[in-house]
Amino acid sequence: MPRTLHGVSSKQPLLDPELAAFLSSRAARIAELRGWPPRTVGSVGRGIRILCAVHRPGERIKASTIAQLTHTAVPANHVLEVFEGLEVFLDDRPDSLDRWYHKHFAFLAPDIRAELDVWIGLLRHGTSRRRPRARSTVGTLLRLVLPFLTEYGGKYTTLRQVTRDDLATWLTNRPHRAYEASALRSLFGTLKAERLIFSNPMRGIKGGRLTTTIPSSLTTGEVAEVAQAAQQDPALRVVVALSGIHALAAHQIRTLLLDQVDLVGCRLELESLNRPLDEYTAEAITDCLDYRRSRWPNSTNPHLLISRNTATTTTAVGTFWLDKLVRPLPVGLDRLRQDRILEEALASGADPLHLAHVFSLGAKTSLRYTTAVAASAAEHESTPELS
Repeated sequence: MPRTLHGVSSKQPLLDPELAAFLSSRAARIAELRGWPPRTVGSVGRGIRILCAVHRPGERIKASTIAQLTHTAVPANHVLEVFEGLEVFLDDRPDSLDRWYHKHFAFLAPDIRAELDVWIGLLRHGTSRRRPRARSTVGTLLRLVLPFLTEYGGKYTTLRQVTRDDLATWLTNRPHRAYEASALRSLFGTLKAERLIFSNPMRGIKGGRLTTTIPSSLTTGEVAEVAQAAQQDPALRVVVALSGIHALAAHQIRTLLLDQVDLVGCRLELESLNRPLDEYTAEAITDCLDYRRSRWPNSTNPHLLISRNTATTTTAVGTFWLDKLVRPLPVGLDRLRQDRILEEALASGADPLHLAHVFSLGAKTSLRYTTAVAASAAEHESTPELS
């Protein structure tokens, strides 16, 4: 039975005063490291007293119980940070992907759900021979197979009953045929490898090529608009520099650490990248850090970019924050990054190995850019000049 904090006061007698003292001391150390303001420190202390007023010594405190503190104006996320890693803490928070999966696939027969569970488990956790897939990738694959299972799932009690004709017929007029075929190939290939089905019904079915966007350069007008917009916000200026000059992807920008930026030595070290820091980027980062120190002087967040919500934590800014930050730009970060890589491809004579080395790109991605440069050059040569 879940514990309820309804009506519990922080002034009630403590059932576990020893734990309350330990947690309060731990919270004080974290507050000093994170730069929590006094109001947050006081609210977290109040939350600790509420929890220790309803839990006896030795009783584990659940994350779902801590989450109820939100209704008492206590920052539950900060209280959770105090409990992280402790034996007294029981993390019973439901996995959002599992919750989504069970909600949308509940209509299927039990044997089909069991077969899907095997596929999902291998995707998420991998094997000795196969690396686990990213959480976002697993979610995408599930969304791609859902339409087929929604339309045909009622016909089967197990995926062993799926025929090649069923799949070929369903894929015929699908708007995202290549992607859906790829996901179904993953599903049935895994089930065949795990000997849960006798044969792979996707074998021999062509899904078509996965479409890839052709990289394109920015126009002169777009470059001018980007430069003007970047002047309005120090954080945006940093993002533009990291994307448009160093060709970092959005997730790399969000998770970039202060330790990876050497302003004194003018170097940027990120994963396998180690490159000089140009004057524009160094100046943008310096201005951003000055703004950060003035607004959140006590923040110890290790990331270069922080927000109001992350300043008192150690987490990176989220995708929503970054999307909102770049909204004033006339183009997205992908276009900025593409423009920089195309510029390098043109300067290097369309050498894919050079691009792979400079930007840590895969072979196929490097060829996309060099092919785009070569195609542009050929088109330019074939266009007669007007005299």
